[in-house]
Amino acid sequence: MKYLLFLLFIASTCCFTFPNKKLFLSTRLDLSSNPEGTTLGTLMKDIENKNVETVYFSDDLRKIYFEETNPESGIPQKVVFSNPSISGKIIGMADNQNIDTTILEKQIDPVINTLQTIGSLASSLFWTTLIFGIIQSVIRGQRGRSGPMGPMPGSNLFFGMPGSQGQGQDKINMIKANISLSSWAGSPEIFEECTEIVSYLKDDTVYKAAGADVPRGILLEGPPGTGKTLIAKAIASESDANFISVSASEFIEVFVGVGASKVRNLFKTARENKPSIIFIDEIDSIGRQRGAGVNLGNDEREQTLNQLLAEMDGFAQNDQVLVIAATNRKDVLDAALLRPGRFDRLINVPLPDKPSRISILNVHMRNKQFTSEINIPFLAELTAGFSGAQLKNLINEGAINAARQGNSVISQKDLENALEKLLVGIVKRVDTRSDATLERVSYHEIGHAFLAEYFNQYFDLKKVTIQSTYNGAGGYTLFNEYPEIVEGGLYTKDLLKKRLIVAMGGKAAEYIFYGDEQISLGAIQDLKQANGIAQQMIGNYGMGKDLEVFYNENIESNRNPFLGRSMGMGDKYSEKTKEKIDEESLDLVNEAYREALAILRANEEMVQILKNILLKDITISGSKFKTYLSLYKNSAETHMDNN
Repeated sequence: MKYLLFLLFIASTCCFTFPNKKLFLSTRLDLSSNPEGTTLGTLMKDIENKNVETVYFSDDLRKIYFEETNPESGIPQKVVFSNPSISGKIIGMADNQNIDTTILEKQIDPVINTLQTIGSLASSLFWTTLIFGIIQSVIRGQRGRSGPMGPMPGSNLFFGMPGSQGQGQDKINMIKANISLSSWAGSPEIFEECTEIVSYLKDDTVYKAAGADVPRGILLEGPPGTGKTLIAKAIASESDANFISVSASEFIEVFVGVGASKVRNLFKTARENKPSIIFIDEIDSIGRQRGAGVNLGNDEREQTLNQLLAEMDGFAQNDQVLVIAATNRKDVLDAALLRPGRFDRLINVPLPDKPSRISILNVHMRNKQFTSEINIPFLAELTAGFSGAQLKNLINEGAINAARQGNSVISQKDLENALEKLLVGIVKRVDTRSDATLERVSYHEIGHAFLAEYFNQYFDLKKVTIQSTYNGAGGYTLFNEYPEIVEGGLYTKDLLKKRLIVAMGGKAAEYIFYGDEQISLGAIQDLKQANGIAQQMIGNYGMGKDLEVFYNENIESNRNPFLGRSMGMGDKYSEKTKEKIDEESLDLVNEAYREALAILRANEEMVQILKNILLKDITISGSKFKTYLSLYKNSAETHMDNN
């Protein structure tokens, strides 16, 4: 390697020292101080008559010097002012007459020449030193991080760019967690699982006496924001164990063997500081099924996974080292990672149900002041489908709303405004839309709201408004299924068909009051939602006419398939089945659209009244909407009785 660098130094020095070297031509002509000027015509005539022995050109080809054989004026030297193109023609004429042509070199000052040479050498030395330093840095980084024997003794290699901090400077993130399990509020069954883990980490004698093996690994699976990291920290804190956390993506780097080296060092540190808990977040980054990527295996990620598998199955049970990993993509993990002996226990951390949401809201409302009107169960109903992180964000946004108004006490209105901001985005304070546009939006939203209230056996209307948002919504209608439906999770075909009808309510209202040719783009999101529901009903839920037992894996995932697992695999059904899915799902949407049109036409007068109220008040709450409908029905019944 040293000889290679030495040759590189010599080559680069030559390259930078002698760029574009010129050949020095003859400078035999001793120019007189005042050569006689003449014309190009005279020069050409002398060349044709061969009255010139040699023609001299300046280095820029703008002056031509020559001597006549028998000068008439007695002055031997003459000069002609020219340009490069004409000088080229003169050279050609001279060559034809076998007359010598010579380019005169400009005289160079010896001092300037020396300085230029020194500058060229300095430049070449600088670039050579820079290249040498880069090569040395790369060599040292490779030796220190991926040598044949692994890390050098005494080094503490982990995380960070290779060579960016020097050998032994990357530190493992090991802390003593100070979080109680009471900080995590959720399903009581999950809490009991965590408490059991803490008990055998503290004292495993009871379990060993019963012949039970202490789990070596625990996999936490669940949607983002459900508190998986918090659970791992709380387990470490309650069991008084060192908490070593790492993101799985930090294992992967461009140098071969770096990930495996980091895994070895991670487990070595955990054993040296036992009892300890290793927490690997987003383990699907390295734990995906082997041999399924575009490289068909044998890449750096798989080498890292192989080392992780060996470490988890290699240390003894009395090491007092527990591995906890978190993921929301358990379906893509390698089977060897999930087998007993590695991740013995799987804990599913789901989105919180209503009682759990109440507990989570109470946890995040600690150390904050609230008005007495706060209705936590009502907030829990409105936040169906929210994760713990989203609920925490809701309380924080409510506190920000209160502080923005100069209050230190958070009100119910602050929290409801925060919830709307999270659901629909920031509402515009100044509305610049025309009256005609607002009227159209009112019809559209009343179409949704009326149908949601029409099917009140399934849906609970919360609010309808024509306030526009920065997310692009001209207005919005808030409603949700009743908690018992959401928590039970048993959505019937009738309920989903009613949801399709509500989704088509805005388009149907525009059709009734504006006609087919004047329907706007306002229904684009409604159509997207309705067609998505219909596709799932036919493709996954067995709610079709002819496809009653069909299941479509691609629709169920609702995202790009895992690269590798689905790569090279064709669809599991024919083109005819595809056409049938599209046909039946479109039939569902068309049927819902016709049903929405029929209901709104039958109640056209009431829709007109509600539109006028919404246009005036901008927003109608769910309770007021119900009141208006009741008043209208009573008035209509009274009118019929009088007739």
